[in-house]
Formats: sequence, C-alpha cells, structure tokens
Amino acid sequence: MGEKFRFGIIGAGVISAYHAKAIQAHPEGRIVAVADVVKPSLDKFVAEYGGEGMTDLDAMLRRPDIDAVCVCSPTFLHAEHAISAMRAGKHVIVEKSMAINLKDATKMIATARDRKVKLAVIFQKRTEEAPQRIKKAIADGVFGKMVFGDASIKYWRNQAYYDSADWRGTWAKEGGGASMTQGTHGIDLLLYMMGDVEKIYAWMDTVAHVRIEVEDVALALLKFKNGAYGRLQTATATNPGQGNVFEFNGTCGTAVLVEDTITSWAVSDSKETLAKETLVGVEGKASTAASSATIFPVEGHIKQIANFIAAVRGQEDLICDGVEGRRSLQLIMGIYESARRREEVYLDELLKGLEA
Repeated sequence: MGEKFRFGIIGAGVISAYHAKAIQAHPEGRIVAVADVVKPSLDKFVAEYGGEGMTDLDAMLRRPDIDAVCVCSPTFLHAEHAISAMRAGKHVIVEKSMAINLKDATKMIATARDRKVKLAVIFQKRTEEAPQRIKKAIADGVFGKMVFGDASIKYWRNQAYYDSADWRGTWAKEGGGASMTQGTHGIDLLLYMMGDVEKIYAWMDTVAHVRIEVEDVALALLKFKNGAYGRLQTATATNPGQGNVFEFNGTCGTAVLVEDTITSWAVSDSKETLAKETLVGVEGKASTAASSATIFPVEGHIKQIANFIAAVRGQEDLICDGVEGRRSLQLIMGIYESARRREEVYLDELLKGLEA
C-alpha cells in the first residue's frame, strides 16, 4: 500500500457523504478533517466517516497534514472556499457547479494555475462507459456529419425541496434553477460528447413553484461549433421526472442515451443507405436523481476521486479540470443571458475580459 493521500472536506451535508465514501473506497485515501459551522451536522458526519470535526475553516486549511480539499459547501460558497484552499497550497476537487458565475469560475482557474495546484470539478457522468463510447463515435465520424445533438433533462423537485434552505431558488446564492442545479450534469455530458456550442437562443419560466426567483423550466435552441443543431430542455417541474435523455443524429447514424444506458444505436456506411439498428449492449446503473436530490450511485465519485489522486501524483490527466468544468457553466449563463435579453447569444462573448 502506498503513501496516504490526506483530505479535508468542507461541508457536512448530503453531497459530502459521497466524497467521504469515495475517499474511503480508495486504498490510500484518508479523511483528516471536516469543516462545517453547523455543529450537529458536523458531529454526525464525523461519527460516521471519521476525521476531526472543525468549525474553523481557516484553521483546517492551515493544517500541514492535509494534501487536498473537497469543496462540498453550498454553490454560492464554492469559489470562496476553493480559492482559499488553493491559496493555502491545497489541491481542490469541487462539486458542481464549480461557481455561480463565470467571473468566479475563471478566478478559480487562475488561482490553480498561479499556485501550481490541481483543480478538479465533479462531473461523474463522464466516467460512465456509454457517454465515452458515444463521444468517441462522434469524433470518429461513425454517425457521419452530425445534424442534431439534443438533451432532455426533466427533473422533479417539490416545494419542500426549495423551502429546505434559504439559499435555494435564489439568483444570488444558487445562481439559477433547473439549468444550474439539476441540469448541469446533463449539460456537461452534452458538451462532453458533442463539443462546444457557438450560439444559443433560450426561454425560461417558473411554472410549478412559489417563493423562488429562478427558473423551473428552460428551453434552448443550440448551434454547435461542429455545425450541428440542438435542443436543450431543463426542468424541476415535470412530475415524476425523466432524468437525462440524449439523442444524437447524423447523416449516417443515430444514438440514444437514457441516463447511462444506450437504448438505440443505428449506423450505415453511407448517407444514401438506411441506418440499421445494432444495439451495442452498454448498460449502467441508472440514476434516480430525477426524482430525488439525495439518491444516486456513488461509483462516479469513486472514479473521480481516484483520478484526482492519480493526477496530483502526476500519473493521469484530470477527467474534468477547471477549464472543462467551466464549459457547462458558460452554456448555462448563455441560457440565462439569452432568455433575459430575448435574443441570440454567442457563448464566446461571455468570456471576453474574463480569461485567466
């Protein structure tokens, strides 16, 4: 067994448990300390997963026996906590979304570069076999020239979900609604497989919830940089929720991905002949996060924590670094900007003046 890789965890909430389980699953992972200002939650977490409970975050970050920090605090604190940890010389792996705006995300990227530490963003769906296979097929031209790349990300959250914390459903602290919080994994996966979006036209609305500022439905029309078009839907208003459904259509074939299972794969050797269905037999552990914010498989976190440790040790490239993690945020900001302005938005314009 090799040298222990020592973690501090910021936050003792639901998502922190996934990081803790992933660290414990690694033969060299060790939880040294956990920081949270809510003492009952902190004590309960430490009793279950170990480590020293601390209410003073700065004191935890000063500890020399911590190599890296998992940032699992509420979204609006991600940038502040990640930057503080990196300035203290710690490597950082941060939950999605990495920040609530592009300025903060770009500052995080710059801090990692300047401090010469690793910055990783949790987008665990990238670790699944099915999207990896589709990504390679698109890159290899298996489906011919890509025509459409569509994503339907229809979730359900009841009113109690939004009422459970004062920061939920607010622009200032959650940064957005269905697109930012629930849609971000699917949006990242769409970009991971299809490539970046050039421009967007979007609408958003609040149709099923009260006492929230943000959208619970959004619809966007996309033009990808590879020339394909796309349709993106996000929601927390669709009961009981259908999760993530992707459709990829090209001149020589089509693939359909439902959560982490490929349900259709039809290809032809020419755009002049009919593509024939040949399922490739890729099935995974379908997530139930469409209807619950607290129940989904931990395997993806296990893979990303293992990759993070290997990357810090110079053995692998990060599955999702800060620049990659910012891509989905850029598209989400494009949704909001287009919906507010009621006009087409070019996504590269959103990064002007921000580049690290």
